[in-house]
Amino acid sequence: MAANENERFDQFAAVLATELLERTKKSMELLAPELQPCSKLPFVQTPSFVEFYAELVRVGILPVVLSRRPVRAIVGDVDWKREGREYLLTVLDDRSNAVFNAWDFAWDSLWDERKVSADSNANNASQEKKGFFSSLFGRKNQPKPERRPTNDDSEGGVMAGLHSMLTELSERRGFLPLFHDDVRILKGMPRVKPGRLAQAWKEISQYHHQEFYLSEKEQAKPGVTSECLQKWHYNLPDKIGEFLVLKAAVDLEHVNKPFIGKYIRQSARTQEEAEKGMPYLTVYWKTMSNPVVVQQTHTL
Repeated sequence: MAANENERFDQFAAVLATELLERTKKSMELLAPELQPCSKLPFVQTPSFVEFYAELVRVGILPVVLSRRPVRAIVGDVDWKREGREYLLTVLDDRSNAVFNAWDFAWDSLWDERKVSADSNANNASQEKKGFFSSLFGRKNQPKPERRPTNDDSEGGVMAGLHSMLTELSERRGFLPLFHDDVRILKGMPRVKPGRLAQAWKEISQYHHQEFYLSEKEQAKPGVTSECLQKWHYNLPDKIGEFLVLKAAVDLEHVNKPFIGKYIRQSARTQEEAEKGMPYLTVYWKTMSNPVVVQQTHTL
């Protein structure tokens, strides 16, 4: 690359990193409950995970994304300082854009445990990834795994993937262990538009107020809060709607244990289906306490 091409690529990389990180940070903040939950929450809804996620993306995901040829081709002759963000947004709105394809590839390549080959390119990559994992997960002082010969006569070792490492981290950071398919959530975060999340929560809160707090004449019909939750539950990206229902269970007074229990029963035909389709919501529901029933005493 010529000097001006390098400069333009650096500007593109900065715009891309800012857009992806700010978008995901805003979405996570909108999903995080304001009140104190009664038990651990999923990683995405835990404040301690937000900054960690940003660092994980910076050092483990973005370098892979930026190394992909179709992503580098986006740089073109755009003035990234002046009009870069507007142009990038048009690229990201295309469902099959190169950025998100590379983003998905990066997460998938780090997610599972895998054999590390001893050929020079793979070995260099593995050393970088091990260094990256060490800096994030505090493994600097742990002994390196012993290298053993494999069937193809090359040296190799098993390197832990992000799934096992994040699950291990969950105990220290106070969020629930991750399910294996949660990589879909992490990959999907930059596809979530914070404005749509804000709109969803505003509507849910309004229906909750109209159903439970207005006078009888102005009160909304019973069940509108549940209907609104279901609308957003199934119209937002994978698992994001479930997290929004969980946020309501923490922050909205009348979205209590009986309410969530009924909601789960209406949304799934069997307990197995509920635990598979709404795993975090069903885990949280089990920890919720039943509301205290205040008995009224009549005096003469």
